[in-house]
Amino acid sequence: MLTSCVQYRDLLSYHEPPRFPMEPQEITNFRPMEIQPNDILQISVSSLLPEAAAPFNGSSDGGYLVDNQGMVTLPTVGDIEVGNLTLEAAKRAVQSKLNPFFSEPPIVNIRLMNFKVNVNGEVGSPTTFTIANDRITIIEAITRAGDFTPYSQRDSILVIREFNNERTFGYIDFTSPEVFDSPYFYLRQNDVIYVRPQKTKVTTVRDPITRVLPYISIGTGLAALIITFSRLQ
Repeated sequence: MLTSCVQYRDLLSYHEPPRFPMEPQEITNFRPMEIQPNDILQISVSSLLPEAAAPFNGSSDGGYLVDNQGMVTLPTVGDIEVGNLTLEAAKRAVQSKLNPFFSEPPIVNIRLMNFKVNVNGEVGSPTTFTIANDRITIIEAITRAGDFTPYSQRDSILVIREFNNERTFGYIDFTSPEVFDSPYFYLRQNDVIYVRPQKTKVTTVRDPITRVLPYISIGTGLAALIITFSRLQ
């Protein structure tokens, strides 16, 4: 009586209406990553003359910190404004500042080093991991965290996001194909994902009273046996 079952329907994703479209669907909810204060950028500069690029690569391993004004400081060049720029736009901004130091335009590559996502709650392996590129979906994040368990509540996945000095809270319903249209489907740096457990899990995580019930039953059984044997004597 103390146990409960997880229904087959609770283990399915994307099973509620509306159904998937038959034709290819245009992606309209992806937004390129934008650089924020306290981000750490890996900036690498290369050219036909490696010695010309060397002075600008001194801090690439440790990264360049974006300050509260959205500026990043490069050796020799000074401050460059990159706040709220996409990585592609930031590359162009850095390259334009470097052009006077080269006979030919240098090649600039920028990567976000602190693109981390935290997944916790009712998943196989709650974790925090770093993303190598600038595009990851909530499906991939949950898969990396060991996927849902049989007790995951899939219709209200919480995403906590900090962007432009604001904190927002969004919910994603994995039981519906509309998950793919959510503004939280594509994740951003430092997003936190929380998966709630279903109420049925309470039967597997017992309270202190239910933990001692087996011992009470054993004790009661032994007492009954002792009384029975004493009456037979």
